[in-house]
Formats: sequence, C-alpha cells, structure tokens
Amino acid sequence: MGAWEGAGRRVVVTGASSGIGAATAIEAARAGATVALVARRADRLADVLAQCQVHSPASQMVVADLSELDAIAEIAVQLTEALGGVDVLINNAGVPKRRGVRDLTGDDVEGVMRINYFSPVRLTLALLPAMIERGDGDIVNVSSMGVHMAAFRVSAYSATKAALEMFTEGLHLELGGSGVRARVFIPGSTDSEFSTNKDGNDDPFPRDPKTVATSEEVGAALVASLADERFITYATERDAASSALRNADPEAWLTNLRKVFSGM
Repeated sequence: MGAWEGAGRRVVVTGASSGIGAATAIEAARAGATVALVARRADRLADVLAQCQVHSPASQMVVADLSELDAIAEIAVQLTEALGGVDVLINNAGVPKRRGVRDLTGDDVEGVMRINYFSPVRLTLALLPAMIERGDGDIVNVSSMGVHMAAFRVSAYSATKAALEMFTEGLHLELGGSGVRARVFIPGSTDSEFSTNKDGNDDPFPRDPKTVATSEEVGAALVASLADERFITYATERDAASSALRNADPEAWLTNLRKVFSGM
C-alpha cells in the first residue's frame, strides 16, 4: 500500500473540531487535499481550520449540528459549494453512549442512533449522486471496536456502528464498477475527549496506556486507508488481531467474556 495522494482531492471530514476528526483533517490537508471541516463548535473548528490552512490555504469550515437530520441536505449543498464538489467523505462525527442495558432509555437509544447512524447515512445519500455521476469518489465511515470486540455497557452505541457497517457494506457491493469506493475504518482505544466524555455517559472504562493510540496516530491511519483497497481497515495491527481472534470463534469469545463480566 502506497501513500495516499491528496493533491487535488476535495475532502469533507465531519466531527472535525477535536480528536480523530481534527487529526484526520489536518493529515488530509498535509497530504495536499482541500478540506471542509464540519462540526458544531465554531471556535474549536476555527482552530483546526487554521492548522489545515497552513498546508492547504483553500480549506474551509461549515458549522453545523449533524443531529438535525432535516438540515443535512442543505449542509451537503454548502459543502459542495464550499469545495466545488466532494471527492472524499469521511463520516467521523459521533457521540458515545456508555450505559448498561438496565439503565438505557428509549431516548438514549434514539439519540445515539440519530447522530451515529441516520446522520452519516443521510449525508452520504446527499453527496453520493454527484460522485456516481463523476465516476469517482471515496466514502469512509468510521466504526468502532465495540462491533468487533465486545459491546459490554455500550450496546446502544455499538448497535449504531454495526448498522453503519452494514449500510457501508451495501454501498461497497452496489457501487462496484461505479468508480465510487465505500469502506469502514475502525479506530481502537484512542486518547481523545470522545473516550472520556461524561455528558450522559457512565464513567470511562479503565484503559492500559500501552494500548491507547493518539488521535494523531489514528488520523494518519485513517488517511492512509484511502490508499488501501480493503473494505475494512483498522487503526492498528493490535486492533486487527483482536478482531481476528474474536471472528475465529465468536461463541468461545463471548462465552469467556460473559464469565469475566459477570464478576464485575
């Protein structure tokens, strides 16, 4: 796999005001792409934009709340006008939901599904026709190891990412021969505010510092995945190995984890 050639590419990164999204946007700009940043927090977004413009002066930002589903068609228009077209869509925006099933509410489930699944699907569908007409484009949907390792106390969150993966699989299969590529990128444990967010969430899980990647490392891996033909790519080889171990015998994997978690 060679390095991704970003020169001349027009890239949208959602959830770009911090963490993986910010790091991805800066890395894409460093690779020569013109980037449009999308997030709610204008001040944070402006800081990231300034870093992108060091490498790619024409990069822009669109302040938007992607949980407002009826506004997404207009957001897609703004992004297309800002860049003159969209070659790469990186659906990274999302919210965590750390809460055991005994404490989940219907509002919890619907809220996290709105931003983590319905929102990226709507934005994809809004930008896809122009990619198909042009015969070129990349769609990267950011998933989670919660789908590929264990959904313990994150069942609502993991369900949104599983849904997003299946939607992306449909895109991947149906767009064959169109020139448009759809793929899934899976970050593992990452040092970002997403992992520590307490807004409506239980306390963060304990983490081994040796297994935590930086946002910059994950952002670089995400941009590098654009040069990878595989449908699923992982931020680290460690994450890929964990997923492979589970997939080798899911029943044994879950049986063992059920015993471990029953004592917690």
